[in-house]
Amino acid sequence: MFEKEELITNFIKEELTDVPNILNKELSKNNEKFNSREELDEIKGYMDTFLNEDTSNKIIVLPGLRGVGKTTLVLQAYEYLLKERDIPPSNVLYISFDDLNDLVECSIRQMVEIYLKNIFHANIRNLDEKVFIFVDESQTDKNWALSGKVIYDKSYNIFMIFTGSSALHLERSDELARRMRKKSVTPLNYTQHLKLKYGIDVGSLSDDLRELVFTGNIDNAAASEFEANNLLTNCLDYSSTDWDEYYKFGGFPILFDKKSHREICEDLVEITERVITKDMPQIKEISSENQSNAKRILRYLALQQPGELTQANLANYLKTSTANVNKILDLLEKTHLIFHCEPYGGSAKRVKKSWKYYFAAPSIRHALSAKIGNPLLGTDDYEGLLLENLVASNLFNLSNRQFTNFTVYYDADKKRNVDFLIHKDSENIIPIEVGRGKKKKLQIKHAINRYDCEYGIVVANNYSSLKKDDDVIYISPKTFSFL
Repeated sequence: MFEKEELITNFIKEELTDVPNILNKELSKNNEKFNSREELDEIKGYMDTFLNEDTSNKIIVLPGLRGVGKTTLVLQAYEYLLKERDIPPSNVLYISFDDLNDLVECSIRQMVEIYLKNIFHANIRNLDEKVFIFVDESQTDKNWALSGKVIYDKSYNIFMIFTGSSALHLERSDELARRMRKKSVTPLNYTQHLKLKYGIDVGSLSDDLRELVFTGNIDNAAASEFEANNLLTNCLDYSSTDWDEYYKFGGFPILFDKKSHREICEDLVEITERVITKDMPQIKEISSENQSNAKRILRYLALQQPGELTQANLANYLKTSTANVNKILDLLEKTHLIFHCEPYGGSAKRVKKSWKYYFAAPSIRHALSAKIGNPLLGTDDYEGLLLENLVASNLFNLSNRQFTNFTVYYDADKKRNVDFLIHKDSENIIPIEVGRGKKKKLQIKHAINRYDCEYGIVVANNYSSLKKDDDVIYISPKTFSFL
C-alpha cells in the first residue's frame, strides 16, 4: 500500500511531465490557437512583476461558474511562462485539486510542501527560486485561504493562482483578502464573445459605453458603435445571426463548438445541476432534499417575472419554511448562478419589499425554460424577460469589476416604474428601462422627474443605433451587450 506522501509525490510528478505535453491540445483546435480572455493580460502583468522581484501581487484568485473558461485561462498563463518567459517546467505546477483529492485527501498546503520537498529539496520558507503553482478547483480544500495565507507570509518566491467555483468568494479570511487579487471570471459579454470566438476586437466600445452610462455622453460610444458594426459587416467569418445565438445560448466558451441548440441547453442545465450537487455542498452542508429544492427554485425562477417572486410563495410551492427558502436562495447566489436586485429606497423599504432575482446569463434562463416548457416561449413577453435578464447580468458583472463602484436597484415605484436604477456614490440616479417593441417615453420621463435625474436610458430593440433625444438615451440590446 502506498504511503500518502508517495501518492501525492507521484501525482505531482505526473502533472509536471504531462501538462506541458497537453498544452497544444488543450489550447488550440485544428492548429489554431484559442483567443484569450482579457483577464490573461492582467495575470501576465502580475507574473511579470513577480519575476521582477515585486511580490505584492503573488496570490491571484479566479472564482467563476463552470464553463466560463477558467481552466483555459490558467493553462494559457502556464504556456506563457514556459514559452515566453523560459521558466523550467519543474517550476510551474498545475494541479486540478479535486482530481488529487479523488486519489488521496490532503490540503493545498500539504501538497505544496510535498512538491517543494521532492522537487527542490526545500520547504516553503527556505525556497530560493521562483515557483508558480496553479490550483484548479481550489474550493475542494475548505481551508484553501488559510493555505494561501501561510504560503504568502512564509515565502517571497511562490506565485499562486487559485481557481474554482464561485464558492471561492466565500472564504471569510480578512488576512488573505489583504494579500490576494481577486478577479471574478463571469459569463462573456458580447465584446468578450467576439474576441474569443472570432478574434474580433471592437476596440474601445465597452469603455465608451461605460462612459455613456455614467456621464450621458454618447459621442464616443456612437462612433465606436458605428466602427464595430462596420467591422462585423465586413468580417467573412461573422454570421448575421450570431448575436441572436449569443443572446439565448451564449456566455460560456466551453459551448462554442456545440452546433445543436438542444445540446447547448442540455449542457447548460447540466452545469446548473453540477453547481447544485458539487459546488453548493462545498459552501455549506446541504441535504439532498434541499439540493432538490434548489433545482425546483431555479425552475420556478425561470418561469416567473422577476418581480413576482416572494419567499412566501416559494415556501408554499416547496412545502417548506421561508427561512429554508432564504437559506437556499443565499447559497444559489453564492455560487453566482443567480443574483438579486433590491428595491431603491430607505432601509425600511428594502426590508419590506421582495428582491428581484436574475440568472447569471440569459442563456441559463432560456435553457431551463426550454427544458421545463415555459408557456411564454417564443412570445414577445418571453423575449422581454430574457432582455431584462441580459441588461441585469451585464450591469451586475460591471458592478463587480474593481474599477467601478455602483449599485443596481429596481424601481419600487408603483406607477410607471422603470426596470433599474443605478446609484453611484453620491451622484445622481440613472434610470434604465428595458423592453421590446416601441417604448414610450412616459416611464423613463417619469423616473427622470421623480428622481431628479440628468438623463435616462432606454434599451429597446426598435433602435438600430445609439440615439439621444433631449434627456433620454436609446440603445439597442445588441449594443448594450458590449458593455
